[in-house]
Amino acid sequence: MVDVILIHSPMVVNRRGQDWIFSDGDEVSNYHMGLLYLSAYLEKNGMSVKILDVTAARITLEDILENVAQEKPTVVGISATSSGLRSAVSICRRIKENFEGVPVCIGGAHVNCDPHFHERVPVFDYCVMGEGEKTFYESVVKLKNGEKVEGILQGESIEPLDDVPFPARHLIEFQDYVRWEHRNSTKKPNATMLGSRGCPFKCTFCSIPAVGHKVRYRSAKNIVDEMEAIYDTCDGNYTFVDDVLTLNQNKTIELCDEIIKRGLGDKVKWNGMTRAEILGEKLVAKMAEAGCNDLFFGIESGSERVRTDVIAKKISNEEIKNAVSLCRKYGIVTNFFLMVGFPTETHEEIQETVEIGKKSGADMIGIHQTIPFPGTGIYDYSVKNGLIEENLIDRFALGDGWSEKESFHDNWPNFVPEGLETKDLVDAKKRAYREHYLRPSWAWSRVKLWMKAPYRFKQDLNTLRHAPDVFIFGKTLNTPS
Repeated sequence: MVDVILIHSPMVVNRRGQDWIFSDGDEVSNYHMGLLYLSAYLEKNGMSVKILDVTAARITLEDILENVAQEKPTVVGISATSSGLRSAVSICRRIKENFEGVPVCIGGAHVNCDPHFHERVPVFDYCVMGEGEKTFYESVVKLKNGEKVEGILQGESIEPLDDVPFPARHLIEFQDYVRWEHRNSTKKPNATMLGSRGCPFKCTFCSIPAVGHKVRYRSAKNIVDEMEAIYDTCDGNYTFVDDVLTLNQNKTIELCDEIIKRGLGDKVKWNGMTRAEILGEKLVAKMAEAGCNDLFFGIESGSERVRTDVIAKKISNEEIKNAVSLCRKYGIVTNFFLMVGFPTETHEEIQETVEIGKKSGADMIGIHQTIPFPGTGIYDYSVKNGLIEENLIDRFALGDGWSEKESFHDNWPNFVPEGLETKDLVDAKKRAYREHYLRPSWAWSRVKLWMKAPYRFKQDLNTLRHAPDVFIFGKTLNTPS
């Protein structure tokens, strides 16, 4: 028996005997840090927890119900993104049908920016929005004492962040987060890390501005203590999932100095997301010395007008080129996140996006069609202009218009600018991949990288299996857009 069962709601919750849908990719790229932190806080305060990461662990709906029957939890907590809402509702309803008196709480990315979903779709007993460690724990205490908990609860932040215990990684199977082609090997997945919480920027395609902008940081000592504690579980490979890893350059340099001071600079490899305009040479040099091997840049559009006036990401082409040059100088691989399909975007501006990777010298690119997720400025624009029905997210959650096997992305609209068609966006994605990767200069750059870092050769061989899909369809088969 456990006090709490925590569930990471999938895009599709499968029944026994069905083929698994979305078996790889984004749903299992990193383990769920929110649930691991929540579990660690609950355990620190004397409660027992079980995590069910549905897609990663290949858990069926029947498995979930069997776990509830066996563990008899005080409460079930479900964390859901917008794309996981329908599964969350389905799981909650089945629990309610089978187990009288087991309360179900919803939290996670969607209700953080849309807490009134809990009122519009009254399936769950209560909702926790924001950082949930303290608030959810207090709700469990009340439930254990026989009190009723209902409504929308505002999460309370923990200060300082160093007081939050390390994520409860012992509650998951690390091999669940290794891509399927490696699951019979000895390869260990990168350890997911989080050095800060929050983002001050207001990008219109992102839901974070609907939640808040305050940024808080862990100390360098606390972060490296965690890196050392889990070193053997990941062979020293880490992925930081901070919204902007290098937002505070001084703190990032402190982190690098702590890694170097402990003699880990030559033993660890780590990567994270950043922005081009906040990289300086001192910082990049220090990061390379401390083991940073990849940086991911949210470039989104190749058009300065779109980045500035539409996305609210005020970064110039010159800043992007300078960032790539600095990374190349110190041996850090650059990866661009790109998108096509923004309000007012033109054919010419889309072509700028197609070309920005090769023009700026980026090593790798990934390009998607823009999805107007709830809580984003582009979603609000789409609703205001009649491109999305205001109740579409509620209809999706209730399964209105989606079959049992269809995911969020099967019927949720991508954004298509006026005067363009979906075909224009798909064709642009194909061109971007072909023009970037089918170049002798790019091939030669990879050969030089393999000579410096032989482990990259094997990585590239695994990536190569996706090449036919991206060149023919403009995406890998498990990518939603």
